[in-house]
Amino acid sequence: MNLNLAGVVVLYHPDASVIQNIQSYLAFIETLYVLDNTEQPKPSIVNQLKNDHKIQYTAFYDNKGVAYALNYALKQAQSEGYTFLLTMDQDSSFTKNNFFTYKEKIEKCEKVDNTIVSYAVNYGPLDESKLKNQLITYYITSGSILNVSRAIVLGGFDENLFIDQVDSEFAYRAGVNGKRIVTFFDVYLKHQLGNTKWYHVGSFKFAVLNHAPIRKYYIFRNLIYVMEKYPFLKRAYLKYIFKELVKILFFEKNKFKKLKYIRWAFIDAHRKKYGKCTIND
Repeated sequence: MNLNLAGVVVLYHPDASVIQNIQSYLAFIETLYVLDNTEQPKPSIVNQLKNDHKIQYTAFYDNKGVAYALNYALKQAQSEGYTFLLTMDQDSSFTKNNFFTYKEKIEKCEKVDNTIVSYAVNYGPLDESKLKNQLITYYITSGSILNVSRAIVLGGFDENLFIDQVDSEFAYRAGVNGKRIVTFFDVYLKHQLGNTKWYHVGSFKFAVLNHAPIRKYYIFRNLIYVMEKYPFLKRAYLKYIFKELVKILFFEKNKFKKLKYIRWAFIDAHRKKYGKCTIND
């Protein structure tokens, strides 16, 4: 089976490492849509991207958000006759052997199951036994391979979210609608989750992501949005929100500004104001 695979990577103020990351998977796909949310893209990076015949570069000259860019790529892939779409972050990469294994596993699944809307890989590494039967999904779009037609029928990605929880909401919606997301825990993606720092307190080990204040806004606002959209998540999401607030208070820098943005997040969620943040600090 030929996967007939296109790819998309969404950029936002990338550094030069994005070229190397793209090269880690470009040989295994037929076309790569590079969608740039940077307001003023760097000519040095843009020129390198445009020099590769496999790459279709599009600059929005505005931050349209991750969900918008993914939907744009889904429609483009469908119009050009692609069956599958690899979705990547600018800071993610594959190894050659991992990608070969990934494609082989998808080909086998597609022969026997027509309910799978997306495939995903291990970015942790994740412990499969600990993730079973959990309400909170660990599905991320980076490294995922979408079945284009099934993803579009499902409604694509929720642009109210802009960024953060875009992948989780898609996964919950898939489950509610009887579609499956299959994660291959033995296929690994190199992926950077924020400015992560690990702490040990007694017997507890936990990660602090150290996101910027504006990112905290999106995280907390969108947690509320998804929780309200899927009420079965309420208890788990409230617990998660509490834990993240504690981490900010005790382990993160610039906490007062972050708490100010989180306050705005709660206000905008209450007002049902979603999409791109319009706060002028």
